[in-house]
Amino acid sequence: MMRLHATCLVLAALTVAPALADPGTDSQIFGKDPGTSQAFACFARHYAKAHLVDHPKQNVTDMLLVVDSAYDTESRSRSYALTLGVNFRGLDKQFQAYGGCDGTVGTHKLSCYIDCDGGAIDVRFKDQNSILVDIPYGARIEDPNADPEASNPSATVPDKATFGPDDKTFLLSRVEPALCAGLVSDDDRQAILDAGR
Repeated sequence: MMRLHATCLVLAALTVAPALADPGTDSQIFGKDPGTSQAFACFARHYAKAHLVDHPKQNVTDMLLVVDSAYDTESRSRSYALTLGVNFRGLDKQFQAYGGCDGTVGTHKLSCYIDCDGGAIDVRFKDQNSILVDIPYGARIEDPNADPEASNPSATVPDKATFGPDDKTFLLSRVEPALCAGLVSDDDRQAILDAGR
């Protein structure tokens, strides 16, 4: 699911630790116990105009987040990754961030790290159908349509596409996994569509 640049592949493999599978916590993330299947969870939020008027320092207008998890039968553990899709004020285009998540899932939280020191995103589970997404120090985002071989893929991201002073914590609600199909790789597209059935 994650779109890693070649220079980050080794680093990403070293920094993401699998978590021992916990059916209770996995049910909280995915809305059901995924067993040993690949699993997806999709969460979203659209901020109404009135909210944005009341929060002038919030730059995020829409947020879409997918958690992708694969099960390793040998270690009996799961690995977690997230992709974040974000729209900002004054920009029509969606930008994205990708990260691998460490094994703190047992604390009702996923701590996810953006590739190549691009920041951190914590996902806390508020209840069965909502999460809190914490981005306390911002996170590097990318243009999903940029050339993946470019030496600096962030160069195509406009200055307006950034987390503002009031973009620290977001409440997102669970939505059908199919709504996150645009955030996963072509290889995972059918799997995420099947997850919603």
